Amino acid sequence: MMDESTDNRQKIISTALNLFAKKGYDAVSTVEIAQAAGITKPTMYYYFGSKEGLLSEILNTHYNRFITDLEKAASLPEDVALTFFRLMRVYFDYALNSKDFILFKLSIFNRIGEDTTYRLSREYIDRESSVITNVFNVAASHVGNIKGKEDLCTVSFVGVTHAAIGSYFHTGDEKLLSDETIYRIRQQFLYGIYS
Repeated sequence: MMDESTDNRQKIISTALNLFAKKGYDAVSTVEIAQAAGITKPTMYYYFGSKEGLLSEILNTHYNRFITDLEKAASLPEDVALTFFRLMRVYFDYALNSKDFILFKLSIFNRIGEDTTYRLSREYIDRESSVITNVFNVAASHVGNIKGKEDLCTVSFVGVTHAAIGSYFHTGDEKLLSDETIYRIRQQFLYGIYS
């Protein structure tokens, strides 16, 4: 059983993540987070110090878990087809099961600037991209057409994955995140690599 302190922390984190996913970090005030979580502002400050501290905790908790799952999926990078499937499945599973995190991640992934969101999320985004690029670096030693295009492959992979997730959120059609969709996208992607 969770104690009240743990329960409050989790409630604040999940409430803030939901609001950030819907409105963006900058559009959400600490008052709004506290009211939605059913706590006082001083309680939020007690646990996180500031809104920035709360964002840091969200990124540390949710983004680290996501990257760990990507790293597990990338554990057989020499098998490009299987690894491609496993990586995309991680993204799609998060879209299906951790909607607020994925919506927030999509909103910050291509963020440019020097604001708080960019500054705090950049290291996580770079680590995510690095996992994917490392897969293509290993694959380049087995598939000559990839050599020198590893970064472009990463951009393409992440772009098509984010586009599929965006289509799912717009339509609500879970088939867009099915294994069949992954197979089709993978075939198109691999055709480009091997041709």
